[in-house]
Amino acid sequence: MTGDGRVTVSEFRLLGPVTVCDTAGGIIAPSGPKQRALLATLVLHAGQLLSVDRLVEELWGSAPPANASNALQAHVARLRRLLPAPGHEWISTLPTGYLLAPGRASTDVARFTRLSGQGRAALPHDPGQAAQLLQRALSLWRGPALQDSRHGPLCTTEADRLEEQRLTALEALYEASLQCGRSTGITAGLERLSADHPLRERFYDLLMLALYRGGRQAEALGVYERARRHLITTLGIEPGPALRARLEAILNHCPTLTPPPHQTPPPSLHQHPSPTARSHPSGPPRPPGPARSRGDRTDLMTSPAPACTADPPALTGPTSPASPSSPAASAPSAGLMGHGTSAGLMDPWASVGVPAGSPGGAGMVAPAVGAGCSDLTGSAGPTGSAGLTDLGGSAGFADPAGVAGSADLAGELARLRARIEELARDQQDLFRRIQREQAVR
Repeated sequence: MTGDGRVTVSEFRLLGPVTVCDTAGGIIAPSGPKQRALLATLVLHAGQLLSVDRLVEELWGSAPPANASNALQAHVARLRRLLPAPGHEWISTLPTGYLLAPGRASTDVARFTRLSGQGRAALPHDPGQAAQLLQRALSLWRGPALQDSRHGPLCTTEADRLEEQRLTALEALYEASLQCGRSTGITAGLERLSADHPLRERFYDLLMLALYRGGRQAEALGVYERARRHLITTLGIEPGPALRARLEAILNHCPTLTPPPHQTPPPSLHQHPSPTARSHPSGPPRPPGPARSRGDRTDLMTSPAPACTADPPALTGPTSPASPSSPAASAPSAGLMGHGTSAGLMDPWASVGVPAGSPGGAGMVAPAVGAGCSDLTGSAGPTGSAGLTDLGGSAGFADPAGVAGSADLAGELARLRARIEELARDQQDLFRRIQREQAVR
């Protein structure tokens, strides 16, 4: 509030639906998409003059109304009535356009940029602190940036830029967690991220490392194989150097893949709201509280909303559940043993919970890999990879209690066996390719 107790704007929120937070803890929501787009555009360019032509293009594109200037003026007038302004004029009319003066009001975009930058800076020397800062930054997201407000080029470009920053912060958050020795609780989140962003290689790099540290080597190799297939099918290219190096390190059981000693574990990774309709890694944000309308202004009672005047506390929510897997899939893999010609055997049935020695479960000999190891635990790989499914997690046994009769059970087992044999062929193809590449070297 102001010195005399009057309510004013404290923060403009753009990381989700475009809203305004006032000093009394209320949320002001513009009533229509044009109003939200206009407010978002003015806030994104706060302190800058925006011409009438640019604003008309932002709101109506190539099909403006006949009286576009008058329509824009009407929208500006509604916004002025919407924003509490004791002693402050938020939107100024100038001869060639409009300008928003932010005064002492902040934006959630500025807070996110500050916290995520601090988190990335702390990552090399204090991954635990980095994880806390990055979680606080990501907790500010309530949905897609500029949700329902991306009508023109200005808001669309800014929303794309903010989404890229969000994904970069997520990559840094999972890297910090891995550097602190956490791997078992993050694979489910990385699986969802890699599925939602199939051309970001970094998510698959981190997922392979997390699976390997969790004793799920076969699944880590499957991640690489499916990433490679997707890249070749979609873009006609092979995985980048970072992902190929991760593959060789896993095949060699490189010592640098083990977590650094004596690191303080970060708090459990919170499931941040997804800015996409697919909602990864968690469900949609909570709906706002009950609203009371007053003309064009809607004050949302903000008991569930975070305070606008201070950074949210570090999140310590429940650990993300790992993807369901069989005991054999979660145990250390038996095959793919290091250097030399006497490579170990890997039973493809073991990766999906079928006892070793079952029919069709013949092992495969891993190739001899002689590549040297480098420190891959924190290297940031290039973006550009693909969506995958695991070797072990995609085929599971049906609950015998839910199978009607022995005939149904036999059919289910036959389908599972066919799937496992297909996975075994995929692994053999991968090993043959690795052998050919080494022969070329």
